[in-house]
Amino acid sequence: MTNLFDAAINWQKQLLDTQRTALEAGRHAHDAGAALVAAQEASRRAAEANWAAWQAWAQLWRIAP
Repeated sequence: MTNLFDAAINWQKQLLDTQRTALEAGRHAHDAGAALVAAQEASRRAAEANWAAWQAWAQLWRIAP
């Protein structure tokens, strides 16, 4: 009977370890996603600044209205 309880406890420990690992993987995926969003936002701001610089240059040389 003791072996049955030991087996059940070991199985529960393995299940908890598996869940802990899954949660950690999810946390890493979330952090990676947040970093990707930050990089995309920085790229968008850089593109807008670049476009504004081109427009200013074109207006300076009267190439664009």
